[in-house]
Amino acid sequence: MEKDIDVVKIISFLTFDGHLMKDLSGFYFCSKQRETLKIFENLMYTKFKLSGRLEKGTGHGESYKLRFYNTLLSKALYSLGAPKGNKVLTTFSIPAWIKNNDAFCKAYLSTAFDCEGSIWKESNRFCIRFGIFKNEELLSSTLAFIADLKDMLNRLGVQTTQSWIMKGNFRKDAITTKGVYFKINQDSLPIFAENIGFSDTFKNNRLISWLGHNKLSSTGS
Repeated sequence: MEKDIDVVKIISFLTFDGHLMKDLSGFYFCSKQRETLKIFENLMYTKFKLSGRLEKGTGHGESYKLRFYNTLLSKALYSLGAPKGNKVLTTFSIPAWIKNNDAFCKAYLSTAFDCEGSIWKESNRFCIRFGIFKNEELLSSTLAFIADLKDMLNRLGVQTTQSWIMKGNFRKDAITTKGVYFKINQDSLPIFAENIGFSDTFKNNRLISWLGHNKLSSTGS
């Protein structure tokens, strides 16, 4: 399989809000946002001419799964670095072939922030935060994974805060989770918008509109 931007985005989707089945019989992408599901669907069709099956998700709130059954493709994606099985309970890393290519880094990070990033207004300014939850027994490997993400951002000119750990949940399977989070520094938001941004229209429009307003306010003063 050719390593290109589309494949990078697919691997990033599967690393965060997606799921590659442990037996590699297939995979799915889960989201509450129909637009984000459409992005994944278009990627799969453009790259592999595959159409998925849309299902209603389970759990809290309304969500959807776009499911694909294709063992050959699943094995290929796994060989390129997509994690398989329950990601909360397993360690994984960012493939070196992605980390060592700036264009691939941008695509991977943009998709990652579409899935696990949040943007909100606080004290008349917008904040961007990223975070994932993992088994607390895997906390050291999770911190290493987050450190790799931050290193990629830094290489692209985006500075971040120190990471912090949040209390997670005690699951039905007796696993306790912890969340690891960081924010984008305020003075790096324009660089983040220019070099990475969001594919999610709502998040990206919110960021661009605030940056435009902030620029106008600074010029007016």
